[in-house]
Amino acid sequence: MARRPDGAEVAAAVQRVFRGGLLSGKSALQPELAAWTDATASDLRARFVDQPDESSDTFLVKLRRQLTGAPDETVALAAELLFVNMAPLVPEQIGLPKKLEILGEVLSWADRPMDVHPDLKPALKGFLHGGQGFLNYRWAQFQILVLLVERLAGTEGPEREELLDDPWRFRTLCFDIQDSIGHKKGRAQIHVLLFTLFPDWFQPIASAHHKHEILKAFAEELPDPTANDDKDLLTLSRTLEAQTGQPVDFYDEPWVGRWRKGAVQHEQRGWLVRGHNVDGHDFIPAWLDQGYCSVSWREAPEIPAGATKQQVRQAVAEAVPEATAQMRAAAAYQLHVFLTVMQPGDLVVTVTPDEVHVGTVQGPPTYDPSEGLDNARRLPVRWATAERPLVRADLPEKVQARLPLPPTVYDISSVAAELAERAGLEAVVAEELADVDVTKPLELPPVTQELADELLLPLEWLRQTAEQLQDQLQLVLHGPPGTGKTHVARALARHLAGPDRMELIQFHPSYTYEDFFEGFRPVRGDGGSVVFDVLPGPFKLLAERARKDPANPYVLIIDEINRANLAKVFGELYFLLEYREEPVTTLYSPHDPFHLPGNLFLIGTMNTADRSIALVDAAMRRRFAFRRLSPEKPPVQGLLARWLHARGLPDTAARLLDELNSRLGDADRAIGPSYLMKPGAARPGGLDLIWRTQILPLLEDQLHGTGVDVEAEYGLDSLRAAVAPPDPPAGSPSPAVES
Repeated sequence: MARRPDGAEVAAAVQRVFRGGLLSGKSALQPELAAWTDATASDLRARFVDQPDESSDTFLVKLRRQLTGAPDETVALAAELLFVNMAPLVPEQIGLPKKLEILGEVLSWADRPMDVHPDLKPALKGFLHGGQGFLNYRWAQFQILVLLVERLAGTEGPEREELLDDPWRFRTLCFDIQDSIGHKKGRAQIHVLLFTLFPDWFQPIASAHHKHEILKAFAEELPDPTANDDKDLLTLSRTLEAQTGQPVDFYDEPWVGRWRKGAVQHEQRGWLVRGHNVDGHDFIPAWLDQGYCSVSWREAPEIPAGATKQQVRQAVAEAVPEATAQMRAAAAYQLHVFLTVMQPGDLVVTVTPDEVHVGTVQGPPTYDPSEGLDNARRLPVRWATAERPLVRADLPEKVQARLPLPPTVYDISSVAAELAERAGLEAVVAEELADVDVTKPLELPPVTQELADELLLPLEWLRQTAEQLQDQLQLVLHGPPGTGKTHVARALARHLAGPDRMELIQFHPSYTYEDFFEGFRPVRGDGGSVVFDVLPGPFKLLAERARKDPANPYVLIIDEINRANLAKVFGELYFLLEYREEPVTTLYSPHDPFHLPGNLFLIGTMNTADRSIALVDAAMRRRFAFRRLSPEKPPVQGLLARWLHARGLPDTAARLLDELNSRLGDADRAIGPSYLMKPGAARPGGLDLIWRTQILPLLEDQLHGTGVDVEAEYGLDSLRAAVAPPDPPAGSPSPAVES
């Protein structure tokens, strides 16, 4: 959340849109529209706040539904509030092209043409990193902005102007609105808005946690704190400026080192420690009463805090030599987590059938067998929910899915931020936990006309395909050869995820679970020896990348998905394709449950002309959405003609292909246009070469044993005779020769 030199430019643009709109009532994008009025804000509130869309669709898809039929004034206000929301964010979070893409998408919903004013576009480059929470909670931030505008637009002019001129009254109004909606998910928007509207009074900091840590680190400079973090930060910054004679940026040295040093130094994580029904015991009441959590494994003696993995493995092996290797590995993994990996500042969660408790680790582990070996290994915990536990049934589905696993200790960082917020611990949540929060829907970028033009496919078909992928998370493009399945899959993946967050693999009959997900593979050992170790495959590697970066989509393209034995390749992963975020025990790593992150999308391609491969089984069909690409139907129908027209070429090849597919009379054996969408097809003799070396051999293979004379029936001479224009009547002018 570092301040950038161009923060003043962004602040000026936000003031022009937000403050200027509220004072004039007029849109900054379309001045003739009364977009910033009480009536318009109330309409937007009724559509967005009063009728929340609880579906799993992206923010933009839901907003489009909510604004269906809205007057242009409401659409303009929505777009301008999104400008206020997105403009401060640096390109690392959301780049200028994507900001313009989102704004253009919203403005396109109006009846009249509207665009972002050229004077405002430079401010969209941003200056502040708002943390992952800023991206995850756009709906909550938008909600606060809508309610804030409605409240301000509904006040009398002089009162409204006073509120917009008084930073402290405005701050109070913002937090009153946050309190009225019953959650704090959009609070980062308030911190950013306060700075952009009043840059001389507030710090460019989006995190309440960071503000708290800064004040804690510089407490000696504040003899009379007010309990208002923003007022105290203003006093602190002025004090430090007077001491040093230079402006203070708390994200630059020498200031950042002072407060970061006092903050949690390791990467904060969230852990579930099971305390209910552990070998028939319920330890949770004692944990809550005395402020700790514990693990058992009474067979193993005391193991020192901070022990290495090898030390823990050795202790477990000596304690239970008769146990299976798998059982010892699981015990060693969880003991090492409890004794060494869990650190002060981490979040701890424990559950009963009905309740969930959340707390924070307060110190290193201890060993105290005085109350029995089953409760001897302890971590001090400050429980935030001892008096008011969370109700398990009220938690989001993605959170509940992470709770019922059998291991005694396991990582639940991906839902810890949501649990901490519900427990009133949002101030202690570091950016690391907000960054991996999976409880918020991922926002895919909208499909653009530019992508449709690049692919020569209808925009609406591409939008529907992207929406199917968003809803189902897995999609198969199927059809005969040459219909562009892989080309479309790659282009769509690049558009939605970017080239660095997509991978392509190809299935074949010998492809296995070990190739795809994880398995034993030979690696070089000591002294040149060869040993076998469990190594991840491309699917697990991409899933791990996606899990660490939940704000961005990742796409795995599986080319020729039906050529492998899918039941064997996917194994227990079948379950995860339907129940994302619900971990399963895997074949080679049973001690470390695996879940499939919701931001990893799968696109398969399937050649329906390959009659030697059985169709995808029913279980897989249920888990994938299917989109057919067929030469005789949109969007592929007419694609070759569009491609030829775009290059100023005659449509001869398109007419020949249509005649060929008409004669074949089989949609699964049809020949797709991509065979002829090549520069070589336009060269003299190029069409004949492609037909002779690619299309006819394919047809000969498909029609082998049928008795059909492929050359006579489907050769170019026969097809040309069929598509040639009829001879003109006697005395008619000769037609131009077609090139």
